[in-house]
Amino acid sequence: MDIDKDKIYRIVVASSGHSPILNMVYAEVGDKNEIFGAYSGVCGGLGMFHQNNEIEITVSDDPYEFDSEFGDDVEEISSKIEALRFEFEEYDDLGDLVGLSSAGIAFIENATQEEDGFLWAFSPDASNDFIYDIQDEWNLSFFI
Repeated sequence: MDIDKDKIYRIVVASSGHSPILNMVYAEVGDKNEIFGAYSGVCGGLGMFHQNNEIEITVSDDPYEFDSEFGDDVEEISSKIEALRFEFEEYDDLGDLVGLSSAGIAFIENATQEEDGFLWAFSPDASNDFIYDIQDEWNLSFFI
């Protein structure tokens, strides 16, 4: 199952030292635009989320918990979304997230520094609504 590159959205919140506080990527998939997303940050962990056609959101590490019309393709779609998330991350030898990759740093090049002191970068048409929608259920210690 291919993901339309024009329907992929990113949000990165980073410290001035390029430490990713939030690295979120999500995509609209299919004709009815189900949302599949993944997030991570150094102040917590990582995970995935899904919004079905009825606007119900599930946050989970297990894509089979997602109520999706895509059935067996859910794992493949989720893996592709996680791979997109991973493109912006750099890990140490122990597998710990230590910073943004060169692609992630390039993405925040024109970021806006907000009152919280963090750099905020959005791809065109990305919405922070998903941060609000899932932040009470994720394993990050970052909230807006």
